[in-house]
Amino acid sequence: MSDKMIQVKVFRFDPSADKEPRYQTYQVPLEKGMSAMTALDYIYQHLDGTLSYYDHAACDLGICARCTGVINGKPGLCARRSSRGCYPWSPPPRIGF
Repeated sequence: MSDKMIQVKVFRFDPSADKEPRYQTYQVPLEKGMSAMTALDYIYQHLDGTLSYYDHAACDLGICARCTGVINGKPGLCARRSSRGCYPWSPPPRIGF
C-alpha cells in the first residue's frame, strides 16, 4: 500500500438523514494505475460501507458505461478515469434523488 494519500470528495445524500446533498471527503492511498472506481471500492471496503455506487465484476473495461459519473466537473467512466489527486465525484446530473 502506498504512503501517498489522496483526498476523494464523494457526493452523498440520504433523504432520511440529510436535509441537503453534501460532499464527504475521504483519505485514500494512491496506487499506481488506480482508477476512480478503485478509489470508490477502497472507500466502500475500508472506510464507509454505506457508500452506494455501481460496481460490477467486469468493471475496468469501460464497456457498459454504468459507472458514469462526474469527476472533477467532467462526465466520465469511473472505471476508466485515473486517480491522480483530490477530486470530487458525483453521479451524472440526470439521475434524480
